[in-house]
Amino acid sequence: MIGWWLLGEALERRSPWIIPNLLATTLYGERAYRPGFIVPTWAGLAGTFAVYCAAGILFAVVGRERKGGWVLVLAGMAAGLALDWFCFRIVLNGLNPLVRIYSPDRLITTSHLLYGAALASYPRFYRQLDPIVEPTVYQAASPVPPPIPDSAAPERRSEELPSDQEIGGGIP
Repeated sequence: MIGWWLLGEALERRSPWIIPNLLATTLYGERAYRPGFIVPTWAGLAGTFAVYCAAGILFAVVGRERKGGWVLVLAGMAAGLALDWFCFRIVLNGLNPLVRIYSPDRLITTSHLLYGAALASYPRFYRQLDPIVEPTVYQAASPVPPPIPDSAAPERRSEELPSDQEIGGGIP
């Protein structure tokens, strides 16, 4: 989604950092709304990254073990639009009116639709994970090798002295 913001602004021949800088005005004030990558840009990127990663985790938890398909893609796109409405129209409108005034609405809405469609790809990655099976009390962690038969054991030479490590053995 952030990549779409950067690409969209670059295609419109503006600084690609305008939207992250606009979001950074919530913390840094109007001095953060400048073209170019500046220190407040990190705050705009980090806030976006944190909110949308948390939303992705929540979407995966709610839709766990669902199979992919068009229904999941549409649900993801609806979740993306709901997140757009909640973050940009409700929360940021109350916290920072500059975002509502200066944000490119079509670009942001399109990025949320793409974000929602990407949310629906989690089952493909979920299936690639191998479940880790912990051994239980009744289940051995690894198979026990069969015992070595006596005929395969090396014979002891009679001139060897017994070890002091053997049971009942002592130092001669």
